[in-house]
Amino acid sequence: MKRPVTLCGALALLAVAAPLTASAQERGRTDGPEESEYGTGGYYGDSRRGVSLQLDWGAAINSQESPRGAPEGPPLFVGATVSLWGDDWYRLDVSGAYVFDGGRFIGNVGPTFRSWGWPVAFTLGLKAGAMVIPEGEGLRFALSPQVGAELYLDRRDHVLMGLHYSPDIPIGGGGVTNRLFMNVGYRF
Repeated sequence: MKRPVTLCGALALLAVAAPLTASAQERGRTDGPEESEYGTGGYYGDSRRGVSLQLDWGAAINSQESPRGAPEGPPLFVGATVSLWGDDWYRLDVSGAYVFDGGRFIGNVGPTFRSWGWPVAFTLGLKAGAMVIPEGEGLRFALSPQVGAELYLDRRDHVLMGLHYSPDIPIGGGGVTNRLFMNVGYRF
């Protein structure tokens, strides 16, 4: 009977003494606007909202052969994206891309949702817009679901790099364009 009582007493003494060993932090000050916590660590500012500009590049493979007379080129594309951030977990993207193989132009608008996490976040988006397929195919409405991951490259969350996959699906024919790409951007 003596052992359990001694053990319970030692645990109670440890539970009371443990918080007393924590060192107190020096009182900080805030020089910035409310909830910014400039001065003693914390936030660098309100980085949740704003606008970002990104450069996109990567591989683009068409599921069908390009129409006769369409430009021939490597299976690559380049593009750009402008994003309006509503908060850190969602944004509205406006993007354009040019696919060298077949000369396709893809223009999309749509939301992208991000998981919580720093410095890496996973993304999921659904964009819709226009796809211009040259040489007789013409203009098509297209859907572009997108999945990927993004990484902040600096402590102030301004420089962003990502890796994404997006199938561009034209409605009414023309073949799917599968894009696997990287992007680098700056968030203002």
